[in-house]
This record gives sequence, C-alpha cells and structure tokens, in this order.
Amino acid sequence: MQSAEVRLDFRTREQAAYDYLRRAIVLGTWGPHEPIVGSRVAGELGVSRITIANALKRLAGEGFVRLVPHKEATVNLLSAAEIEETYTLRATLEAEVAFLLAQRAAPSDVAELRRLNRRVGQVKSAGDVTIIRAADFDLHRRMRELVGMPRLADLVGNLADNCEYYRARLLDTSGLALPTSEGHLALVEAIESHAAERARELGREHVLGGMRSILAVLQAGAA
Repeated sequence: MQSAEVRLDFRTREQAAYDYLRRAIVLGTWGPHEPIVGSRVAGELGVSRITIANALKRLAGEGFVRLVPHKEATVNLLSAAEIEETYTLRATLEAEVAFLLAQRAAPSDVAELRRLNRRVGQVKSAGDVTIIRAADFDLHRRMRELVGMPRLADLVGNLADNCEYYRARLLDTSGLALPTSEGHLALVEAIESHAAERARELGREHVLGGMRSILAVLQAGAA
C-alpha cells in the first residue's frame, strides 16, 4: 500500500505537468494539429509518461487537447462556430463578474484594479506581447477573485484560457487587438461608481470585441 506521502507527491507532479501543458497551450507553444509528444515532455519535466498521459486526459476533458487512440495528442482546433460559442459563454459569465463586482467592490479593491490597469499601460509601451497579455490576464483574474465566488472564477478562468490560445495564435502574432489600459478604464470606472448594469454590459462587450477580432482573422484567412 502506498503511503500518503507517495500519493501526494504523485498528485503534485501530475498537477505540475498539467499546469505546464495548459500554460504552453494557452501561450501557443504548439500549433493546430502539431503533436504533443508525451515522451519528450515527460523527459523535459522529469516525470513519467503516465503522469503526462493523465494530464493530457484532463486537458482533453476541458477542451484543450484532442486525443486519438495510438497517436500523439494534438491541440484542439475549434471551428468558428465553436469559438463563437466559447466566447459567448465567457462573455455571459464575465458580464456577471463585472455586475457582482460593481455591487461589492470596496475602495481598496478599485485601487488595486486601477493599479493593475496602469500596469497594462506601462508594459504596452514596451511592446512585448507576452508581457502585455500577462498584465491583462492578471487584471481580469483579479476581478474574478474579488467577487468572492471561487467556482465562478474557476469556470470563467477555464473559458478565458481557451480564448487565450486563439489570441496567441491568431492575434498576438500580428499585433492585432492588443489590450490597452484605455480599453479597461470605462469598466473600472463603472465598478468604482457601483453602476452594476453598466459594468455588466461593458464586461460582456469587452469579451465579444475579442471574439469579433478573432473571427475576422479566421474569415480573412479562409477568403
């Protein structure tokens, strides 16, 4: 019988492998249909192939990876309809996050959001897409956390990560639709003034704007 310490160590390694793979997918490390070679990743991380296989199964269940028997896993490539569905779901939930946050935000919460938004503006001037996206991600993640509903935050975070992959592959490589501090300002102000309905609409439109940019790039590529 395995000890609790051994089981915990296994779970820790599997979580680390999952986190690594998910982040790499979100950042666009692997392109559509490019194989994720489990044995290679296992060697890079110093874990077993079974650990990687379990992490990939989990990612497949979340829609990030496509698994085919007797073949390497590949990043799941969604159709335009599936992208629209994912973004619509995210927009609906992000709108509720903004609505709830506008009702609950304390002055210290707003001050933190303003600080994070200034950070988006500061790194934008440097021009590093990865750093800009990370600053934008930190701002939106903190909004979800401040609502105080962990399951809602996790659900929206999962949808956001699905969306981030398409940003990385289709928008960031060409510098299109990069986040700006100005783009968040109206939303932060609505939260600060407790204008919940306005915050809800701004939160929804903010996400749908990204969706429209991605679909336009897909359509242009298919033309």
